[in-house]
Amino acid sequence: LRSSAWMLSDGEPKSLAMLCTPQEASIGTVLIQKSVITEAMRFLTANELATVSSVSKLWNETSSSDTIWRGICLRRWSSVWRPWGYSNATMEAKDNPAPWKRRYVIAEKDATRHSLTKDELVCYVWRFHFTAQVPDDDGTFNYQYVRFVATRDRKGRNDSKGFLHMEQGYPPLRYCLEERKLHGKSIKVIIVEHFPAHTMTRRPDWRWEINNMHVQLVSMHEDEVPKNRGAKRQAHVEHIARMPPMTRTSNSQ
Repeated sequence: LRSSAWMLSDGEPKSLAMLCTPQEASIGTVLIQKSVITEAMRFLTANELATVSSVSKLWNETSSSDTIWRGICLRRWSSVWRPWGYSNATMEAKDNPAPWKRRYVIAEKDATRHSLTKDELVCYVWRFHFTAQVPDDDGTFNYQYVRFVATRDRKGRNDSKGFLHMEQGYPPLRYCLEERKLHGKSIKVIIVEHFPAHTMTRRPDWRWEINNMHVQLVSMHEDEVPKNRGAKRQAHVEHIARMPPMTRTSNSQ
């Protein structure tokens, strides 16, 4: 298909003659039917589809079909962390009216964003460890799984401040999401109590990372939290997850 696309780039009639005999070219629509092109395009990447879409009107229409782009989206998203979750996700929902090509563009654009919103901060579980911490014998860290719990405004919306709930050894820690100037640019940082400001970045696997010189937090979904951890620690995380936001705040105070 890639070689065919290259030969077809100068125009469909000429390229058909290059691909087959004059007799076959006259019935080219039989040789290169839309169903055949669609099946072949399933194996192309997004960039390759963009290239072959300029071959002809037929190829342009076919390369934008939902069938093809759904496969591209699911293959792409299987190799990265999906911020929208793994079950009943809006981006993957069958009742989402957006074409799959549009969903792909939205997801790729979002992956270049390096600033968390206040709602995103509280919707994930965060894998936490101290950067100076020595790993266990198997090379892994004794992670904690923590949550940011926002206070609410009068309309019930998440505020930009609240409490960071650790698993063990710490009381709830006050945090605030704010903007600061760094090298002449305005960036969002997270301030936790009196500790140095935490910056946020987007990793190549699309996970969020929050860190300063002492700690690192990495975004996770609830169902990614290991289940074989200590029962007490696991019960703490599940307890925090079940608490309504206003209850969590008032209890913490």
